[in-house]
Amino acid sequence: MIKLPKTTEYLRVRRYRLVATNDLVAKFERNIAVENKVYNYVLKYLEKTYGVKHLKRPYPTNKKAKLFLAKDVLIPKILKDLYGLSKWNGKKVRIHSQALRDEYLVSILTNFGEYRKNLISASKMSKQNKKDYQNNLHGNNPKHKAWYRKGSLNYLRPNQSKKCVSLPSNGQAKIISAHFIKIQDYGTIQVVENINNMKDTKIVTTKIKRKANGQFELQIVFKTINERKEIVNMIGADWNMKNNKIWHTSDNDELYLSKNVSDKADKLETEINKLKSQRDLITWLSRTSKRIVKLKEKIRYLSSKRSHILTAEYNEMAKKLLFKNDLVAIENLDAKEMRIRNQSSLNQNKAKNRKLAKIKPYEMGRLLIQMANRLGKTVILVDSYKTSQVEYGTEYQEKHGVDDREWVSKYTGAVIKRDLNASKNILAWALNPKGHIKYKESLKLYKEGKIKTAIKPLDLITVN
Repeated sequence: MIKLPKTTEYLRVRRYRLVATNDLVAKFERNIAVENKVYNYVLKYLEKTYGVKHLKRPYPTNKKAKLFLAKDVLIPKILKDLYGLSKWNGKKVRIHSQALRDEYLVSILTNFGEYRKNLISASKMSKQNKKDYQNNLHGNNPKHKAWYRKGSLNYLRPNQSKKCVSLPSNGQAKIISAHFIKIQDYGTIQVVENINNMKDTKIVTTKIKRKANGQFELQIVFKTINERKEIVNMIGADWNMKNNKIWHTSDNDELYLSKNVSDKADKLETEINKLKSQRDLITWLSRTSKRIVKLKEKIRYLSSKRSHILTAEYNEMAKKLLFKNDLVAIENLDAKEMRIRNQSSLNQNKAKNRKLAKIKPYEMGRLLIQMANRLGKTVILVDSYKTSQVEYGTEYQEKHGVDDREWVSKYTGAVIKRDLNASKNILAWALNPKGHIKYKESLKLYKEGKIKTAIKPLDLITVN
């Protein structure tokens, strides 16, 4: 079995209403003015340096590399080009250096990195596919953007603004009393809610946010370190989308989305789609008219209600998986991978997309990991490559359509149940990634001289 870290880190965000004094608002406005000024400058630099013409240029992917780019490249350029400075001067720049460098710039670099992944993928499209995309042939590009703008970050327009200032704790953030907290740069500030219950919890980051209604909110990221529990009971679980079945475990248990929750989610989705149709048909009114704004607020309210109903159900399922088990192994899947895995006709894909809006693999995985971190338990994400195609305990492979849930192995004559077989492979490969078929195939290609380096076993799993 792989070596596990000794602890888990439980991170959670808490939101509190902030008592906004005149001094606090003035300081926040100064910080936001800097963020607005810097944003377009940095985005232009990133597009010029790492954009469509430079996709082969290495881009920072981890926080250490991003901090290096922010500190040694972006900050000096910002100081020189925007402020005429050769070194940091907080009185002229008017934002805390770490708020700009460690939080704001790193977040821009992270978001641009996600766009760059889409850009690299889109660059592999044929000329005809790029043209079809720009002409909105498939209805997925109503604004007729060029292929290289797919998923791009938007520049801030003159009437647009950032709304949040993030500050690292650096050991300075501290809850002083029931309604007062000291944070970096802003000093002691007041919140409406009682926060005494979090007094002994480590603070990682604080964020001051101005909401759409003009009110201020303090977001605090707390961290608790828990000792990891000894692994006694373990289970593998396979994602599923058939008849509202969500998990199939290596113990041959099946977990379903309850009919009551499913019906409520479907009913709310129907209401949301009706309101969206009404909104889109009203073309003669401004987007800021009272009628449109009211429709948007109703859509947001119903979407939030639907999301909360489903999230509560996901949490119940996470509890069921972790209740008797110290380790849970699942596939490392998101909605995009699920669609690729289940590619079929257009109508079938529409149905699958509706299911993915209700049964969200990434969201469920996130909640499962969050709960495991809180309980000191282990979740291992496993590369999804051929989990259902390889017959458990062997290297025999058979590819079947997604509607084939059971078959007789042409190699061993055993009856293979697709979901059970996959969940057993997931658990086995989580415990021993060298047994993963992707590693074995990679190693074979390396020995044959067809690839320069083989996949590292530990790259096929992620441990919480």
